[in-house]
Amino acid sequence: MPRPLALSVLACTLLVAGCGGKGDGAKADAKADAKADAKADAPADAPRDPSTSLDKVVQGVDISGPVPPEVSMVFFTLDGALVPLGCYDKDKKKIQGGKECLHLAPKGAEVYLKSAFSAQVDVVGDPKNALCEVGDGKPTSLSVAAVDAGATFDWATTPKSAAQKVVSVSPDTWGESTRRFTDEEKAAVQAAVEGFEAKVAGNKAEIHQAASIDLDGDGKEERLFSAYVVNPRDTARYLFSGVLLARGSDPGKLLLVDKTRTNSEIFKVRAAADLDGDGKHELWLNAAFDEGGGDRMVRWEGESFEPLAKWTCGL
Repeated sequence: MPRPLALSVLACTLLVAGCGGKGDGAKADAKADAKADAKADAPADAPRDPSTSLDKVVQGVDISGPVPPEVSMVFFTLDGALVPLGCYDKDKKKIQGGKECLHLAPKGAEVYLKSAFSAQVDVVGDPKNALCEVGDGKPTSLSVAAVDAGATFDWATTPKSAAQKVVSVSPDTWGESTRRFTDEEKAAVQAAVEGFEAKVAGNKAEIHQAASIDLDGDGKEERLFSAYVVNPRDTARYLFSGVLLARGSDPGKLLLVDKTRTNSEIFKVRAAADLDGDGKHELWLNAAFDEGGGDRMVRWEGESFEPLAKWTCGL
């Protein structure tokens, strides 16, 4: 007997939709598979869409532009305000430090602000006392809106393009569990410290920081060590505390960069900046003690280092 037409249509519909036919679900699966295959075939180095947020993060702040000696430059540390440490005046073709740099950072000038975790561009504001500055005298530091609003940064430059000439030193270099040095370096530091300070003899030198930076542009990194020797008769003070440099990472001869005057400071090298674009970097040193601290920059001259200005905060 012939099958009724209605039943034939129903069976055909069920066969297509539920028994392996190419219904809407199967079409969607096919499209997904094709899309996945196309993605797999795409080259690994395919360019990204520059408008994506990820690319904006990767690119960071634009610091392109002229650098010393084509332009003047000021390098600052931050202490509630921009504190000038060193600068290059292109008109005078001269490196200076401290308040002598203020005229090179006029109000409204762009300034690049940098910390270990962030960077941004702002503009120089009015004169302002840094947190460590006391008294009612004329401020020797400068305000900046981002810092006034509570943001914290390690260093800054004006113009922003001068940041290309700065090398930050990682906190890992002075971290108790992250600083790295060899037994040979430790022995060389001990011998050098005893040579710089006779009263150290017989007392152990400790390394507080060990960092590597190519300071003279010869392609070989120098090694920098912050070292100290605790005074056994007064453990709150030091028999020696200072910064040493091994030229080209050779610990055979260590130069004295700077040392304590009060026997209470311990030092860190925070960054290096080629202020005048001559290929040699000036060093930013920080000295800290229980009651405070200070900063200054020094310039490498032959076998010695010359400060650009006095320590900040009256150290």
